[in-house]
Amino acid sequence: MIKDILIIGCGSAGLYAWKMAADLKLTGDVVEAKDTYGGQVSTYYPEKYIYNFPAIPKIQAQEAMDKMFEAIKKEDENIKITYNIYVLEIKAIEPEDEKHINWFEVKFSNREVKKYKRILFTDGIGVFKPMQLVEKLYDNIFYSVTNIQGFKDHNVLIFGGGDSSLDWANELTGIAKSVSIIHRRDEFRAKPASIEQARNNNINFLTPYNFVSISQEDEYIAKKLKIVGIESKEELELEFDSIIVQFGQTIEKEKFENLDLKINKLNRFEVDYKMETSVQGIYAAGDCCVYETKVRNLVSCAYEAMQAVINIEKIIKDRKVVNNGW
Repeated sequence: MIKDILIIGCGSAGLYAWKMAADLKLTGDVVEAKDTYGGQVSTYYPEKYIYNFPAIPKIQAQEAMDKMFEAIKKEDENIKITYNIYVLEIKAIEPEDEKHINWFEVKFSNREVKKYKRILFTDGIGVFKPMQLVEKLYDNIFYSVTNIQGFKDHNVLIFGGGDSSLDWANELTGIAKSVSIIHRRDEFRAKPASIEQARNNNINFLTPYNFVSISQEDEYIAKKLKIVGIESKEELELEFDSIIVQFGQTIEKEKFENLDLKINKLNRFEVDYKMETSVQGIYAAGDCCVYETKVRNLVSCAYEAMQAVINIEKIIKDRKVVNNGW
């Protein structure tokens, strides 16, 4: 039996792709390498608040993922999800009708082999490995935050200059005893409103400084560190209870080189306006794809997932125009 669509990955883009595919009565599967949905959002910032969802002033990240999951029509079971499974191999095969160029045979980690008319990658940018402050793993140096109350009454240092760093700093106001942001530049990548909010929250900014070393520790608990001013060369020793590091991640991602997929230097699939890759019949949406006007947030993930699925449905059902996605 051949199914219409395989959705690889069940983060925010995968969840919305699943909803759209179910709404449009496609048949298929969703596969997720982890043991639950939510992807990077659920793994790295489940307690972070999201402020850019249309018509929703404020929502916690994990709650947003839960509501996206709840919105999917699962009762007809045309599309099923399997967790703790990943794709080993994808082969283009000859279709059984003339309106398609490629169908695909997919081998999974559970040894199953299935066939699909179209494939949609929504697997983010692969397996995330946070860029570490130091090689040693300390119990009080965090690269993701899953329990914000664990920082109650702590003196917290945050490394990084992006949105996540500023968002965590602001979220910790009223929970932590003190919060300091350390960044190697005076300029931040974060939104100006977040920076202004942090200053209003009396968060301490240490810029431009580079990390030097952990200067005091008790086995797996770091207690003090040294930083150095990039311009002033001034060296400071700071005492702390916890550190949050938001330097981003390095990525491990299967490239499926046998398919000749065009991938940029960051291992992201190059796609066109239909979200189709260089291999006809394979699409990508969310953090795993790239195009000239790409914006990376949860709203764009949903748009890209919709764009991919309505174009897939157009081909499969031989439409002259795409469904509007309502």
